[in-house]
Amino acid sequence: MELIKVGGSVFKELPNLIQSLRSLKKDIIIVPGGWIFADLVRELDKKYGLKEKISHWMAIACMDVYAYFIASFGANAVMPNNFSDLKSLRGINVILTHNLLRGDEEFNDLPHSWEVTSDSISVWLSYKLRLRRTVKVTDVDGVFIDGKLVKAIKASELLKLNVETCVDKFAPRLLKDFGIDMFVCNAKEVKNYILKGKAKGTLIKGE
Repeated sequence: MELIKVGGSVFKELPNLIQSLRSLKKDIIIVPGGWIFADLVRELDKKYGLKEKISHWMAIACMDVYAYFIASFGANAVMPNNFSDLKSLRGINVILTHNLLRGDEEFNDLPHSWEVTSDSISVWLSYKLRLRRTVKVTDVDGVFIDGKLVKAIKASELLKLNVETCVDKFAPRLLKDFGIDMFVCNAKEVKNYILKGKAKGTLIKGE
C-alpha cells in the first residue's frame, strides 16, 4: 500500500495523475490537501480572529471537499470509520479524513494550528498504518533551500534550519519522531519513485 498526499496546487494534473497511479496496479490511499477551500478559511481566520481549534477543524473539513473533486477523476471517495477500514482498502482511494481524525485522541493532542496541515496529516496516517514512507505531490520539483533543489535531507536537519519550504513546519517533527520518510516531487515523478525508488525530487529522511 502507498500513501500519497496530493496538494491543491496540482489540480490541473489530476486526470493524468490518477491514470498514472492506476497503471501501477497498487493499493493507494490519497490524502487531499485543502486547496482553495482552506485558503478561504485562512481569510476568514484573519478577518474574524477565529479560535485556532475552530479554524484548524474547518481547514481539515476543506480537505474532504477537495477529496470529492479528486474522486471525480476516477478515485473512490471513502469516509473510513477507523484505521482498520483504511488498511483493508483496495484500488485508488481518496480519503475523507475529518471524522476519522476527530475521533483519534492521539491526533487531538497535536497542536491545532496552521503548522499542522495535510502534509502532517499524511505523515500521521502513515504512522497509523505502519507505513515507512509517504509521498507529497506538489507543483514544484521538491524542497528548495537557498534557491537550490535538495535531493535528500534529514528531517532533524530541516527542523534545525527552520526555513520556509513547500512542506508544512510540523511534518518534519513527525517524520523524525515516527521514523517515516517523505518524498516530495511533482505529479510526473510519482510513478518513477514508486516503481523504481528513484525520481527527481527531495527525500526527507525520517531521522
